[in-house]
Amino acid sequence: MNEEIDNPTQSPALNVQVSAVFPDAEIFGIKIVNGKPSNVQISVNNHETEPVAVQFVGGSLWTPDFDQSPRIVRNLTSKQYGIQIPAGESETLPYSFQTNMHPQELRLNLAAVIAKGNTFFTQQAFNGTVQIVDPNSSIFDPQMYVISLPICALPY
Repeated sequence: MNEEIDNPTQSPALNVQVSAVFPDAEIFGIKIVNGKPSNVQISVNNHETEPVAVQFVGGSLWTPDFDQSPRIVRNLTSKQYGIQIPAGESETLPYSFQTNMHPQELRLNLAAVIAKGNTFFTQQAFNGTVQIVDPNSSIFDPQMYVISLPICALPY
């Protein structure tokens, strides 16, 4: 029995636009603060003639483009939605993730898995450089004042 395999160059395209907005972004770029949730608004615009379903949104952090061979540093949590978007409609979905890494510059790649009938498509929502940073410290933070006492050998 011969099994027919789809040729990716002949696979149907999905007329759905997916984009990401970072509401907490600063003017100097997107900063991912260690230990704090990073909130993203994923916008999905369905330009198809039939409904589509957003199944998942997820992402990963990669070494920057200037590396000789980019490699994945960390996979991010994926979130399941299963939300139907009617033809010609749009939907904004909340997505958040959290990191705990050394401060560095990385490439963030976010994507949505969208179903049209029984066919699944991966649509990129964001692919750009972000800064992983530690949270700001304050003089009022009690963790800043750890008292260390010298360890002395006491005679018995």
